[in-house]
Amino acid sequence: MSNFQNEFSWSPSRHRMFDSCKRQYYYNYYGSWGGWNKDADAQTQLLYRLKKITTVPQLVGTVVHDAISHEIRALQVGRPIHPSEIKTFAQKLFGQHLLVSEEQRWRYSASQYTNLFEHYYNEPFTETDQNNSANHISTSLNAFFASNAYATLQSAGPEDYLTIEDLTDFTLANTKIWVVLDVAIRRDKSVYIFDWKTGRERQADRHQLAVYALYATSQWGVALSDLQLQDIYLQTNTEQTLDLSPDDLDQTRIFVTESVQKMRALLDDPEQNTASQDTFPMTTNTHLCTTCPFKAVCYPNDRPARQPTTEPTIEQDPVQLSLF
Repeated sequence: MSNFQNEFSWSPSRHRMFDSCKRQYYYNYYGSWGGWNKDADAQTQLLYRLKKITTVPQLVGTVVHDAISHEIRALQVGRPIHPSEIKTFAQKLFGQHLLVSEEQRWRYSASQYTNLFEHYYNEPFTETDQNNSANHISTSLNAFFASNAYATLQSAGPEDYLTIEDLTDFTLANTKIWVVLDVAIRRDKSVYIFDWKTGRERQADRHQLAVYALYATSQWGVALSDLQLQDIYLQTNTEQTLDLSPDDLDQTRIFVTESVQKMRALLDDPEQNTASQDTFPMTTNTHLCTTCPFKAVCYPNDRPARQPTTEPTIEQDPVQLSLF
């Protein structure tokens, strides 16, 4: 572990955090670094513990993705699992995560055990909320099994699969770019990339698919015209296809490159990837703070309270690609 270095890299999620709140970004990627080590100072250990917190909606998304991945891997080897078994698996997994968090097992290992935001911050999470979350999981999986994407995967052979939720990377702007594609298959000349969503539609989803297109064209040698990109929104049972032109792909490269430059510009030493907290200001949009895992550090006494909001169908990110 002594040679474990905090190397600079980029990902769609890292960009979204940087754009939303630079202080959260600092805590997540710099302030918490090394906090897994028992010899680290108390503040670093605290930031690492908070970094590992997840909300119930995020947990629902994780459970649904895990269940879908479980089914797809079974499909790949020709032994699909019955939908009822997958749903039972998912509900059991959700219950296990809840229990682990309630028992605060994260105190033994923040990286291995679930620590729910709602439990840690004593946020309301009633039996009704739990039932609603369980229903969210069931309806999401029903939509998955009814989707055209699932039908396409059912007709694929073992040799057609390129990736199933593998963490992988490529290089752009002299930077390691991390991606995790939910699933990708090759059929004849075409490559299909499917991404499952358990939340509402967001502009950021298009950005993410465009980055996946950069990965697929550079690493698999697939022509852009042969690339099929699709977001599947499981709560609304809708499928959104993203068609990209060569100019769109160029704009995506510019988007990533400019994001990398903005991140590096705030570093004390870009070569060593070192940073100071004061260079990364807190957001002025305190609504974002209400669900931020680091709010105990930013607001140790008077924390921003959650407010009911009416959310649009498609969330607009502060930074957008004009082509989307």
